[in-house]
Amino acid sequence: MNKGWLLTSGLTSPKRSVSHQTLAKIETSMIQQVEKLKEIINQNSMGHLPLPYRVDLMKRIGNARIVQKILCECCKKACSCFSEEFGAENLLYSALFEIDSYLYKNKGTIESISVSVERLRNYAEQSIEGCEDMAGWAIIALGYAIQNDAASILEIEDYNGEDDNTFDFESWNVDFICSIAYSGSNPFVEIGNVEKRKEYWLWYAKMVGEVTQNPNIEHLLLSEYRSASSSIDIPARNQFDDTIEAQFKDILFYIMDCKSQKLKEGLEYNILFVSCVVDMFSITSSKGDIITLNTRNTDKICNAFRNIRELMYNKNSKQGAWFQVEMFLKSKAQYTLKFNYDNLEQIPSFFQKPDWLLEMFREYPRSKEYTPLWLRKIVGRRKLYLT
Repeated sequence: MNKGWLLTSGLTSPKRSVSHQTLAKIETSMIQQVEKLKEIINQNSMGHLPLPYRVDLMKRIGNARIVQKILCECCKKACSCFSEEFGAENLLYSALFEIDSYLYKNKGTIESISVSVERLRNYAEQSIEGCEDMAGWAIIALGYAIQNDAASILEIEDYNGEDDNTFDFESWNVDFICSIAYSGSNPFVEIGNVEKRKEYWLWYAKMVGEVTQNPNIEHLLLSEYRSASSSIDIPARNQFDDTIEAQFKDILFYIMDCKSQKLKEGLEYNILFVSCVVDMFSITSSKGDIITLNTRNTDKICNAFRNIRELMYNKNSKQGAWFQVEMFLKSKAQYTLKFNYDNLEQIPSFFQKPDWLLEMFREYPRSKEYTPLWLRKIVGRRKLYLT
C-alpha cells in the first residue's frame, strides 16, 4: 500500500484499510488533474501555470512532506541548468543537498537546515545578478518551506486566487522562482522564452504526479556535495617591509603603555585582530587572562590595524588583504607576526558568514591566483578578480 496516497486521501488511521478500488480512484483523480494542468499550460500565452491552480493542486495533495519534496525537485531541476555554477562544491548546493538528505533519507534536522539557510540568506540575495541566479534564491525559499511546513503555498494568508505577480519577491513560492531561473525571465516583467517556460511547467505537472504516487523515490538525483577542503598553492606575498614593521611596533608600544591595564613583565601575550565587515580585537596572556582596554584605546588600536592593512594591500593589491593578524609577544623587543589571508578554518566562526566574506572581497579584490578555493566558491562567477 502506498503511504503517500494514504496521506493524500486523508486516510491516516492505521486501523482503516483502503481498498484497491479506492486507491485506483485516487490515482485516476491525480492523473486527470495533471492532464488538466497540461492543458492550462499549453493554452497560457506566457507558458505559465498560474498560482491558483498550483495552490489547489498542493491542497489536494494535502501532505506537507510531499509538497516539500515537490518543491525540492523544482530546485534540483533549476540547478541542473547551471551545472557550472551549481556544481557539487557550490555553497548553496550544499544547502540543497542537506535538504534533500533530510527529506528523502531522514538525515539531519530542521534546526540544522534553519542554521544553513540563515547563514546563506544574505549571500544568496546579494548573488542575484540575473534570472539564472534565482536558482540559488529558490534554495533559500525551500529552506523556509521546510521550516514552516510549506505554509507558503498550503496556507497563504488572505489568499483569494491571485497570481504570482501580486506578491513581492520574498513571498514568491519555490516553484515559481525556479520557473524564472529555468526560462530566463519573469513572465510578468518580460515575456521571454515562452517555450522554455512551458517546458518547465509541463515537466512540473508530470513530476508532481510521479512524486505524489511514489513520494519516497527521488525524481532527480543530486551528486554528492564536496567541501572545498582541497587546497591550491598560493604564491608568496611581499606586502611586508620595514615601513610596515615600524607601524606594528608603534601599535605594540601603544598597547603596552595603555594606562588602563599595562601588560605585565614576564608573561607572554597573544594579540589578535580580525576584521571582516566588523572588527574583533583581543589580548590574552599566557596564563589565560583576558586583558581589557577601554573603548577609546580599543578603537584607536583597531583603526591603526585597519590602516596597516590598507597600506599593505596598496603595495600589491593583486595579493589581497589579510582577514586577521596575530602578534605573539614575549617582550617589547621580541615578538612575531602571523597574517591570515587564506585559511578559513583559522578565522573565528563568527566571521565566516559568506556575505561578509564576499563584502570583504569586494572591498579588497585580489587576483585569482591568490584566491583559495573556498573563497573562489564564494566569489563564484562574479567579475571581481584583479587581472
